[in-house]
Amino acid sequence: MNHAKENGRIKQFFFRLYLSYIPNSRDNVKQIIIKLFFLISLITFIVSAAYLTNYFLSASRQESIIEDSRVLWHSENSGASPAPSLSINELMLAENSDFKGWITIPNTKIDNPIYQTTDNQYYLNHNQKKQRSAYGALFFDCENAIDEDETDKNLVIYGHNMNNGSMFANLTKYKSLSFYKQNPTIEFSTLYKKSTYKIYSVFVLNASKEDDNDYIYNISRNNFLSDEDFNLWADEAYERSLINTGVDVVNGDNIITLVTCVYDFDDARLVVMARETREGEDPEVDTSAAVTNPSPRYPKRWYDDRGIDYPFD
Repeated sequence: MNHAKENGRIKQFFFRLYLSYIPNSRDNVKQIIIKLFFLISLITFIVSAAYLTNYFLSASRQESIIEDSRVLWHSENSGASPAPSLSINELMLAENSDFKGWITIPNTKIDNPIYQTTDNQYYLNHNQKKQRSAYGALFFDCENAIDEDETDKNLVIYGHNMNNGSMFANLTKYKSLSFYKQNPTIEFSTLYKKSTYKIYSVFVLNASKEDDNDYIYNISRNNFLSDEDFNLWADEAYERSLINTGVDVVNGDNIITLVTCVYDFDDARLVVMARETREGEDPEVDTSAAVTNPSPRYPKRWYDDRGIDYPFD
């Protein structure tokens, strides 16, 4: 008897719930509209909550994966050896045979492995374990040669600018002169060598030719006809730089070019270029003379969006 009463109360509860929130034949037009609005709002809330939950869980999983690699990398490479230890390379390659290097930038979240495959799309949406991920992974340009016999003089590395500050998001800190002065170097390793690199240029670049008079500055060049040809290419990086760093670069230097999205205009990129510390050179950078560039060269779209006349021919 009690069981039957309990079932009756449950049925009455759900019936009242139905009458209160679900449009039915007893409702007038106003009540139906109110209930429909409530249901739409409820569905929107549930979908949004599910999306946010998945986003933050994905971020946590992604960070956990990278953190495991960081612990391993830094414990194995705490000494002053000229190249990463064989064991760490073997372990990283065992996890993912696309592993090609590591990058660490002081006072940022950038402390990540770098991968390379046959196209520049895969690691936009796959992590270091080759799992689908909106965070992707840092990766070398697919055209770069990175092996024991030959490594390109200019290695281009891409990464997302994630809202939680992961991947290459913290590169945007280099828009600040004070941050650059405190962090002018990058620690970079391939499978065969590890070095300190000195940042010499930071600038905003267009990804579409339409945004700069049908022109894109070629940040991935590796071959130059002469020193003069190289100097012309390097001078444009200095002209574009948000900061006059005072760090020189010459033909033959090893360069890394870091690229991420930035929001100065639609489809813009932030580029940070650094060159390897030369043999016998002090790895420290004297930043006392570094200053903000009063008139860096932006893509034409940057000026157009701000109603400013383009000052370059």
